[in-house]
Amino acid sequence: MSESIVVELRLIEQTFRLNTTEDKREELERAAELLNQKFHDMRRNAPRVEHNKLVIMVALQMAQEVFSLNKSLQEYAHCEHLLQTILEDVEQIVE
Repeated sequence: MSESIVVELRLIEQTFRLNTTEDKREELERAAELLNQKFHDMRRNAPRVEHNKLVIMVALQMAQEVFSLNKSLQEYAHCEHLLQTILEDVEQIVE
């Protein structure tokens, strides 16, 4: 297991010191970049919205994306299971 390290990140116009591990550092930094990009995109589209409301809107948008991806993965897993069943049926018929 990797040793814990502290990473300083600028997130949504604030600096945070977060604990992570060296093997998770790059992933955390990419997540921070994505969060900042979504915040700045939303800020461009809604320049007069209060900061806190904008943060909540970004969090909601990202949560919706996670739910959508999870749904897609579940559908993929279901299709994979169906294909496996079909393959097993075909193998039984061929034998």
